[in-house]
Amino acid sequence: MDCQLLVDAVERQRSFTVEDCATTSAEALAAIRKNQPDIVVLSTRLQDGPLAGFSVLQNLHSPQSTSRVIMLLDDEDPSLVVEAFRAGARGLFCRRTHAFAELRRCMQSVRAGKIWASNSQLEWIVAALTEAPEPKTTGPQITKILSKREQEIARLVAAALSNRELSKKLGLSEHTVKNYLSRIFEKLGICTRSELVLYVLDQSKPIAAAGNEPRPRVLADKSA
Repeated sequence: MDCQLLVDAVERQRSFTVEDCATTSAEALAAIRKNQPDIVVLSTRLQDGPLAGFSVLQNLHSPQSTSRVIMLLDDEDPSLVVEAFRAGARGLFCRRTHAFAELRRCMQSVRAGKIWASNSQLEWIVAALTEAPEPKTTGPQITKILSKREQEIARLVAAALSNRELSKKLGLSEHTVKNYLSRIFEKLGICTRSELVLYVLDQSKPIAAAGNEPRPRVLADKSA
C-alpha cells in the first residue's frame, strides 16, 4: 500500500479521521508530535530504510503514552513480529496476506484497547518468552503491580501453560488458579491470556534510559 492509497481507503470507511501521513522517520515523528491521534498505522519500511519504522516505534514507546500502534509488515518474519510487540506495537498487519477489510477490523480492535495478533504470531511470541532468561520477564512495572505469586503465574501463562498445568505445577486447585488470573487481569487492565502474554513480553525488554520524551501519536505509512 502506498501512503495516499491507504489514507483514501481509511477515509472511505468513515470510521476514522486521518490526521496526517508521512513517508520518512523524521516526517512521521514530526506529524505525531503535531497531531497526536488515537492510532498510529506505521509501516516497518519507510523511504529512509527498510526497517526505519522500528526506529519510529522505539521513539514513540513510553509508559505515559496512550497511543496505540499498528505495525504494517511486508512479510510475517517471526523476529520482526516479536520485536514489534517488544517495542510497543498493539497490533500487527501483514499487507501481502490480508485484505484492507481485515486492516479496518484490526484498527477498530486496537482502538478499543485490544491486542491484534494471529495465532502464528502469538506462537512466535510465546516461543520468544520461553527462550528468554526468566529474570528478564519481571520488569519494574509488573513487580510493582503484581504479587510474587501473581508474577509467577503470569510468567507461566506466557509460557503457554494451561490452568490444569498451572494447578499441578504450583500445587493449587484450578479454582484458585482462576481466581489468581482474574486478579491479574483486573490489576493489569486486560481481558485475555493473549494480552497477558504480550504484557509479559513487553516487560521483558530492557529498561529504557531516563529522559525519553513522552510519545505522541499519528497515522503514518510509507510511500511506494
